[in-house]
Amino acid sequence: MTIFATDRLWDEAVVLEGERQVLRVQSTRDALLCLKNHWPLEDGPAASTARRTCEQGLSSDDDPSLARRAFIEAAREAGFRVNSWTT
Repeated sequence: MTIFATDRLWDEAVVLEGERQVLRVQSTRDALLCLKNHWPLEDGPAASTARRTCEQGLSSDDDPSLARRAFIEAAREAGFRVNSWTT
């Protein structure tokens, strides 16, 4: 497993509820690790986009909200219920 030394905190955490798990994600690094280690779908288009967006977000000055939005779309694609004040 790759450990990312940098992180980009989000303005607001995202809580995902699945059949057997609840995941609280509050940063780009959290999202990428979640996508790599706890994701129920191997090859969803939104998940692939979210992984790329998170990886780029950790190595650039991209707005962290880009990774957050991509992660939320991937979560919906995977069937998670997404809980957030602004979503």
